[in-house]
Amino acid sequence: MTMTHALDFVTVEGLLVYGHALARRTSERGLVQPTLREPSDDDSKRVHAKMEQLRAFVERAKSGFATAETYRSALAGLIDDQLVFFAAWNALLAEGSLQPLLRATIGAVAKPTYRRPVAIVPRTQLTPTLAEGRIVLELGDDRFWLLPRDLGNRTLFFTMRHGVSQVDSKTHRVGCRLPNQLDPERGFAKANAVGSALARMIGVVGQQLDFLHLANYLDPRTFLHCVTRSPNTRQLFERVSAALLQGVCTAEPVIEPALESSDFGWVTGLEKSVEIEEAAQAFGVETSTAKQLIKDPLYRYPDGNSFFELYVDVIDGLHRLGARQKGKVACLYTHSSTLRALMIYLDPRPFHEAFNEFSDYKESQDNVVLLTVEQGRMSGYSTAVGLSERERVARHTWVTVERVRKDRVTLKPRTLKRIVALVSGGDFAGAGAALKELHVTGHRMGLEVYFVRHGYLGLANNWIERVTEGHARGMGSHPSSPIGSSRFEEFKQETVQHLTIRHLEPYLHDGVLVVLGGDGSMRGARAIYEGFGVQVVGLPGSIDNNIEGTISLGFQSAVALADQSIESLKATSAAMGSVFFVEVMGAGSGHLALACAYQARAEGLLVNEHPDPNAYIDDVILGTLKRTLGVPNKSHLFVVAERTPHRHHKDGGVHGLVDYVAEVIAQWPERQAQPGHYPLTLATKATILGHTLRGARPIPEDKAIAQHLAHEVVHRLIESPDDIVGCLLAYRERGSTGPIPLHAVTPKQFDWEVFSRMHGNSRVS
Repeated sequence: MTMTHALDFVTVEGLLVYGHALARRTSERGLVQPTLREPSDDDSKRVHAKMEQLRAFVERAKSGFATAETYRSALAGLIDDQLVFFAAWNALLAEGSLQPLLRATIGAVAKPTYRRPVAIVPRTQLTPTLAEGRIVLELGDDRFWLLPRDLGNRTLFFTMRHGVSQVDSKTHRVGCRLPNQLDPERGFAKANAVGSALARMIGVVGQQLDFLHLANYLDPRTFLHCVTRSPNTRQLFERVSAALLQGVCTAEPVIEPALESSDFGWVTGLEKSVEIEEAAQAFGVETSTAKQLIKDPLYRYPDGNSFFELYVDVIDGLHRLGARQKGKVACLYTHSSTLRALMIYLDPRPFHEAFNEFSDYKESQDNVVLLTVEQGRMSGYSTAVGLSERERVARHTWVTVERVRKDRVTLKPRTLKRIVALVSGGDFAGAGAALKELHVTGHRMGLEVYFVRHGYLGLANNWIERVTEGHARGMGSHPSSPIGSSRFEEFKQETVQHLTIRHLEPYLHDGVLVVLGGDGSMRGARAIYEGFGVQVVGLPGSIDNNIEGTISLGFQSAVALADQSIESLKATSAAMGSVFFVEVMGAGSGHLALACAYQARAEGLLVNEHPDPNAYIDDVILGTLKRTLGVPNKSHLFVVAERTPHRHHKDGGVHGLVDYVAEVIAQWPERQAQPGHYPLTLATKATILGHTLRGARPIPEDKAIAQHLAHEVVHRLIESPDDIVGCLLAYRERGSTGPIPLHAVTPKQFDWEVFSRMHGNSRVS
């Protein structure tokens, strides 16, 4: 995604003024001052010339670089004047021309497409497959440490950042040029705590290895220790290694360049507030606006580097270190920026999304990150000692809000008398089976069951009806929702919610509202639970399957129906050589499109989550067609999520895409008729499945899930309402259900691993 709209205040003239201002304000912390030359009349002309050289470099980068060193060397060859280079680079950043660098193949920096967790996993993610062939140790806090039984060709890294230092990186640009020291009180104390905690954990594992009669590869006497040139990392090493070796520190660390912090160039040692104020003044904008440039991962400091370049050096460097030290354990003493780069690399999302997630990584976070390098891949991001700041905040929030949620539960065990159920949002298969089961199970338990027509709209209009046997007959196999659904935006208004509560009041005494729907419906349920005390339970229903931690009703039926259409189109495509673009629903999330494309083995998939749909169209879709058009009996089919934005039409999706692809294909020489050669006439077509998927007939899997959820929710409401009221009852796998508090319902993360596997980029160990 380009940042042009956010950085349109950036000009070459402003960058030149800003660069000069930074040079004048450099810190005096024993650092070498830049040689400052006077501004020249031809500076602007030189910057524009340098911009053209950099455009050529970006074009060259699309072909990739073998290592981070070759990338860095090629870039260094373009630097003859630091100020001119600074202005040219960041001017290209502002116009979006540097974005291809984020997708360039540089050494081992391409984000991994296969990650088997080999470190710490929460209880909910601990499966027999993950534990197979591993040592499993419980660490408390519902977390388990998974370690290989032997190192083999693996390299194990314990990666630690230095902690609290004398020059605080929260307020100053520190970087690799400033020889920083640990704070005598807080820094030393934290280093000692990290060392003792790590020693305790390694000792436990060592005992387990001895018990299993396995070689103890976690013997601290055999560890390799790596530091940076900054004194604070050596100080951390001294304390951690002393703890590991029970007070005797005999090992000597080696300096590893891949662990160095960012290079802030002329800004090293400067207060961040001063840096931002200078930028705001140079560009004539507010400080909050100027900060958008400096926070961009491609922003390059004068005579320094960008975060992206640090990222390249860290990831490529640690891969190379792992390759050199096979079968060893290494303790890496480094900086918070290094750990941030590792988290971004190992996060399954594209670089920009992961960068935004970890943009506020601070000193108080992860103490130790455990990594493994095996078969040329680095995996296993995990906090090994202590919780990260984000985890601590999340846990504190969870405990606090959960206590409040339970305080709102007024329903007592075995007092439930009636259930009111509605379906909200987009309709989906399986709703009828769930409603039928609510009626059947409720009737058997002596409950009154009521249905609301058309969701929250029906509540506002008092469309609430007692269910009879006749009403429920045939519901189990009904496509879509047999009692209707709707999107009712007015429900967000407090006056409408008050009206709704008045209509619900006759049913609320010893009664519960059951809401079937997606994430928007659950927000509505949470609003009336927290705002009005309505005893409410959610059941997941959405063909988008966009709620984290659960399979949603309707998803599997929608995929099954789409698969029938897609397979028919593939057969036609193979016979006629046609190119088909199939648009499915999913403007807000690409889970449905991904499942349809992967199951049908489509040639490509265009979704909203992709960071650069235009590049995907040109590189992947057209690239695939370039290779496969003309192959006998080969189908050419691409799945597109509705409204995925691209430059070929304002409405996105398949609109404009089909015409663009057809125009490009028509210009290829191999598609031109020549004497004695008549190419197959290609049709490039769009098929919009759209709402046909909402009206899918429920397949047996969806019906079974619906019945299981409905049966389970009735029994839990009767036996233990404290555990289910104010929650969504999630369906995980093979009949496993569990409550997710409505305050904790979150959107599901896009599965980039499956996306990569679909494109043939995944490898299995």
